[in-house]
Amino acid sequence: MDNKKTLIAALILGGVAGHHIDDIIEKYNFEADRYPVIVEYNIMENCISSYNEPLPYKLYVNKKEICACALQKTELEHSYISYQDDKDLFLSIFEKNANQCMK
Repeated sequence: MDNKKTLIAALILGGVAGHHIDDIIEKYNFEADRYPVIVEYNIMENCISSYNEPLPYKLYVNKKEICACALQKTELEHSYISYQDDKDLFLSIFEKNANQCMK
């Protein structure tokens, strides 16, 4: 009987934990407002390789981190629908965030 009680307690705990995790994801908008993967990829690609020359590896890694940071912050401030409507505003916000990510 103890195993049955333990199993029931574990199932209840798992259900409650899952519910709270869903609430946290919704509250903080984790991944809820992400852009489509292909759009994210294109933004990252354009941000990292904005030069027509190959980048040294160390510079590439640094730019990748800055671009990822800027994209993550920008997605929280500027929805994908807004991105589609006003790419100039997106670029302005993205640039501001990239500058903050460099610090």
